[in-house]
Amino acid sequence: MATLNIISESAFKNRRDLMLDIDAYIDLMDDAKESQRLITDDNISKRIRESPDQNEAITAVMGGTRQKAWDYLTALHAQYSAGGSLDSLRAFFPEVVGSWKTYAEYHTMFHRTPNAGGRKVPHLDLYDKDYWFAIRLTSFAILLGHSTLLPSIAALWDYENEDMDGLLERLVAPYLPNRGTPPDTCTRHLPYFKTLKIFDASVDERAALMSSYLDEWYKASRREPYYDSHTKGRNHNYLGYWSFEAAAISVILDIDDEGFRKKPFYPADLAQFGRQQKSVALEAITDSSMAHLHSVANSPCPKAGYWMTPAKAGSRRYFRQGETMPVVATDYGTTIWQWDIDQSDPGL
Repeated sequence: MATLNIISESAFKNRRDLMLDIDAYIDLMDDAKESQRLITDDNISKRIRESPDQNEAITAVMGGTRQKAWDYLTALHAQYSAGGSLDSLRAFFPEVVGSWKTYAEYHTMFHRTPNAGGRKVPHLDLYDKDYWFAIRLTSFAILLGHSTLLPSIAALWDYENEDMDGLLERLVAPYLPNRGTPPDTCTRHLPYFKTLKIFDASVDERAALMSSYLDEWYKASRREPYYDSHTKGRNHNYLGYWSFEAAAISVILDIDDEGFRKKPFYPADLAQFGRQQKSVALEAITDSSMAHLHSVANSPCPKAGYWMTPAKAGSRRYFRQGETMPVVATDYGTTIWQWDIDQSDPGL
């Protein structure tokens, strides 16, 4: 099970956000570790199994799993601000999503109990402050190279939300193409609706629009739960001001961030990490598809590179794209040329 280690006091001096208080940070991380210790599958099963009132047990478990989900996402955010390594954040992120999936399971079960009073509410209310949870989960999935977890994240906000959100749907559209056309509005108006024109703009206009978005981001966030939290003293409200969605958009749209990467609130190293993870994912897809590439003899070579045929040992050779792939005269049957995964030049 992945976990986040508390950063030492000496390393904390190099934190990404200098306004983050070390004592508050340690408290936040301790809360996450306590949730990890207490809210386990075994403890949940025991609570439900041994409780004389199943409805009350499910209600209690729902509250506990919700707290764990909150604590895990809070710890991830705080760890980034504190200077945690991006590789460690990437390793922990599946645990974060898993905690939210567990909460969603028991929240749904709670709605079937009399304690819910026949009323269902969203796992993540996109018209309320829960939007901040949704935007961070979605942005972190993209930036930490966990796009395969986006279906689970989208399922969280799909539950009992009647309206689609313009930004969230645009963020997941490259990975979940069958969700329909994103709307031209955001359920949580400021600051997020201003991102929609970045998606709609021409490639040449996007960098300038993103720069303007970052300039206005904090002031436009005045109704968000994180706004002004640095003035609240030593408590759990301040996690670090970051426009994670700006970085995720930059990665998705491949926006050159040279002109705004040093602006406040832009997590530049996380954006760069996201670009690297995206590149690795694309290379893996390409390698996987190329591994099955083949061509029949007397056909033009579909891609320049090294090819081989099982019809003859030592047949590996280089073909130019469009060059006719030859027949190898053996009893093997039709000559099938296969793309060699190893595209290195032969050694001397």
